Amino acid sequence: MTHCQQQKENSCGKWQKIKNVISALKGLILTVPTVLVLLAMLGAWGCRFVAPSTFMPIAYLGLGFPIILICYLLWISILIIFGGKKQLLMLLPTVICFPIMWDTFPINISGEESHSDSTNIKLATYNVCAFWQVADAPNLIAEMLTQEDPDIICLQEYIDFRANSDPKFSALLKKYPYSTVGDASLDSYNRVVTLSKNKIVQSGMASKGKGINKAIYSDIVFGNDTIRIVNAHLASNHISRTDKEEIDSLSHGLKLDKTKEKINTFSKKMKDNYIIREQMVNDIDSVRSSTKLKMIICGDFNDVPVSYVYNTLKGDVMSVANEEKGWGYNYTFNEAPFFFSLDHVLYQTDKFDCIYIKREKVLYSDHYPSIVQLSIKQ
Repeated sequence: MTHCQQQKENSCGKWQKIKNVISALKGLILTVPTVLVLLAMLGAWGCRFVAPSTFMPIAYLGLGFPIILICYLLWISILIIFGGKKQLLMLLPTVICFPIMWDTFPINISGEESHSDSTNIKLATYNVCAFWQVADAPNLIAEMLTQEDPDIICLQEYIDFRANSDPKFSALLKKYPYSTVGDASLDSYNRVVTLSKNKIVQSGMASKGKGINKAIYSDIVFGNDTIRIVNAHLASNHISRTDKEEIDSLSHGLKLDKTKEKINTFSKKMKDNYIIREQMVNDIDSVRSSTKLKMIICGDFNDVPVSYVYNTLKGDVMSVANEEKGWGYNYTFNEAPFFFSLDHVLYQTDKFDCIYIKREKVLYSDHYPSIVQLSIKQ
């Protein structure tokens, strides 16, 4: 009997050791991904404050934040299912990431607000992709803008001769007698243009940028107010169709040295343009701080809400139309697989209220236009 009892105790001891090993493996399996998710979330949160010229790799975490957030939510579900209480506690610091979750996936349930006693401004911002995306693009874009009838139209990658050669676009231009053109030296190629029904009393360059990427400002009269509108086309990452084909080829298997070569090429291209965007944003920030006029900043920022560019422009004094009135992941760049939110409308929080924002899902460009209505606070 004593022998049987000893065998039983030995068996229990072995089973306990196995259970301990399984528990340790489970803890390790749950902990390692938890740490990675934690670092990715905190890195994305921090990328808004770190200039790309200081530490470039962190910027990629902001760019990939939608995917990081999906992985984060899935991992929390897995931890709940498998009882990873300790790992869930490890993720507590990610509560500081709630603001960037909202920036990327806002959920607003309130409808349009009435501001009948205020001066309202309707603004459209649209990267028209040089009118190349579809046949008859100037005609289709003119029809859409005519129907929307905004007070101000901010266009990027605008080409004069293609717009002027289309009868409908020419008719649209007659409704906007005032305009600011980004750089006349570009021979009508890929300009930044602001069109206005109201008088423009002053205009100029907010940032010279590089190549076709410019930012301009226009001081436009609305009743007793003069509003400074900054129309920005910040530096693009210039991912060409050939680049997209090469990115697609990476998923079909390439030799290691060839894959490294392509990744290094894309990385250098993106790094250079992140730094140019940083410089352009600093220029625009100087223009903002040098005027007492009420200000709206809009255009194709070529960067996402979780980024240094977006956070610097927003600062403590600006609100973003999509955050205030948008719903869900309103991406504005529409070419697969790069569904990014790149086009934004910012306005001074204490000077304007956002009535609504809508994204027109028309495929006349590789971007969607954004239509925003703001009211001037009295």
